[in-house]
Amino acid sequence: MSKLNNIRENSPLIVCYTNDVVKNFTANGLISLGVSPAMSEEPEEAQEFSKAAGAFLINIGTITTDKAYDMKEYAEIMHENGVPVILDPVAVGASQLRKTFCNTLLNDEVVDVIRGNASEILALIEDDTMMKGTDSDASLDAIKIAKKAHQQLNLPIILTGKVDVIACDNKIIALNNGSEMLTKVTGGGCLLGGVVAAFLSNEKTIKIDHLEEALSTYNVASEIASQQPGAHLPGTFQIALIDQLHAITDEIVAENKKVKVVK
Repeated sequence: MSKLNNIRENSPLIVCYTNDVVKNFTANGLISLGVSPAMSEEPEEAQEFSKAAGAFLINIGTITTDKAYDMKEYAEIMHENGVPVILDPVAVGASQLRKTFCNTLLNDEVVDVIRGNASEILALIEDDTMMKGTDSDASLDAIKIAKKAHQQLNLPIILTGKVDVIACDNKIIALNNGSEMLTKVTGGGCLLGGVVAAFLSNEKTIKIDHLEEALSTYNVASEIASQQPGAHLPGTFQIALIDQLHAITDEIVAENKKVKVVK
């Protein structure tokens, strides 16, 4: 059984400590895919949630000092109980608070996968890298950055951009799907973090195939969404994306995905 069909049959619980801007969009997108999302932010719940959760997403988009403490505690409990932890280091290079927090999580070894754009991933591995908000620098070499981050952090890396790159188990693949409209709405990447978490639900070993299936499913759905009537407009596209996450099938993904092995 494919992971997509497994998700729809079992409706895994994915706990999302995500940013305030995207909670509704993320929850609706995950429900459409077949996931049972929980937007929990209270570490006191973590032990109980860890018994049922398939994966845990941390998104630092609206981080505060208090949230940083809670996120860290939540991640530690989930990790201790064998729940995969996915980190979305939103705008990590924009402030010292974000950088320090992410470095702490990585040093504590409670993260299992990182998903970010080229500028965010670079900021995690180079101390002097700064960012302007959440924007990524299109001139950066995505494959080179993903490879370096994978080697340096010893973690699976998902680097998203015009071409997405996955570095996992010393393998690198490039994925050339996705819609430009994802950059026109808030939360396209944030929802992807939740989708990745869903495809890693209850996995004891993270494999590059899991990550590739997650990205291909999401990106192909976004392409089909952008082709719907009126979806050249951001609001219509956002709704169409949620619809297509519900409608997407393994057959549609296999027919449309563009994946290339780099190494």
